[in-house]
Amino acid sequence: MYKLSLILFTCFLFCFSSTKGQDLSSTLQGILEKNYPEKNGPGAVIYVLDEEKVSAASTGLASLKSKENIDIHMPFRMASVSKQFTAYAIYQLANNHKLNLNQRIDYYFPTLNKSVGAITIKQLLNHSSGIADYEGLMGDKWTVQLTDADVLKIIEPVTETYFPIGSKFRYSNTAYCLIALIVEQVSKQSYPSYMQKHVFEPLGMKNSLIMSKERVPNPRAFGYHPEMGKFKFADQSLTSGTMGDGGVYTTASDYAIWLGYLSNMLSDPKAKEFYFGNTYRFPVNQNIDYSFGWFIGKDKAGEDILFHSGESTGFHNIVVFYPSKGKSVSMFSNRDDLLIAGVFDEVMDVLDIEIEGLEKEKLFHWLGKVYANTL
Repeated sequence: MYKLSLILFTCFLFCFSSTKGQDLSSTLQGILEKNYPEKNGPGAVIYVLDEEKVSAASTGLASLKSKENIDIHMPFRMASVSKQFTAYAIYQLANNHKLNLNQRIDYYFPTLNKSVGAITIKQLLNHSSGIADYEGLMGDKWTVQLTDADVLKIIEPVTETYFPIGSKFRYSNTAYCLIALIVEQVSKQSYPSYMQKHVFEPLGMKNSLIMSKERVPNPRAFGYHPEMGKFKFADQSLTSGTMGDGGVYTTASDYAIWLGYLSNMLSDPKAKEFYFGNTYRFPVNQNIDYSFGWFIGKDKAGEDILFHSGESTGFHNIVVFYPSKGKSVSMFSNRDDLLIAGVFDEVMDVLDIEIEGLEKEKLFHWLGKVYANTL
């Protein structure tokens, strides 16, 4: 049944056209060109699926060296948007009774201090673990890119959590690096191989992968940083090699397939309760929760709306998703300035989408404060 639904959904993505969709695409293109006027600089792509109508726009270059243009088929580094894929891998394993989300993590990592090892997989998933931020513990001894296994080594000496386990929300990249390592232990496959075999290939996401030494997308968007009126190549950093917290590369068109699948999956009440029921979600504030790699809020009409962004060297991305409708808005950019915040809010205004509980801040800025734990 799902295969038929996916075929129909994919048909909508690539075959359906309408005057309304064309009009929205023109509006989106105008927004992009107004905000990213440098035709020969890095840029962005916007992809909207609304009432089974696809609208898209893109501008700029994926690579300033090769001069390839950005389009809906160009892979971008997802940064923290990757977390929803890592969480889905854990969901698959739990749903197949291969692990228990209430299992303590020292079952998988016996070298952790007892107070840290008491954290459960569930608490890693919903950021209620209080586990230390590996970025703050790196010091200056690291001269090569970290792996997820390196993250484990970094936190092994840690003797306490930021707060009593399970008592507060604190966003953690460490948590999702450990989740990827758990996927590897349970599946007995490398994390990139597991994701390729069990997620990207079955869904037909042909231009998606976890970037590793063995798997590098080609072509792909390269990251840049604006500096003194020019763009500096800024594609990788010491933390760009970790996978569970930010290693997915995907395209706007592939990502829409993923959201179509997720919408279909969550139409099953049992799956929806598992994914976003009270058992595994955790409050960020009084209006917004977190579960399985997604922030969960309400729009102004009281409808459930999911969202997340990704920020890393050279890349800024953001997505908003209505699981009940399969409606989504995604924007991927290969430049790490904050233009995306205003551009995405302008697109949200055009689509009349408003998320409650942000205290009138731009969504991208609000999320940045969550990641920095400064809210």
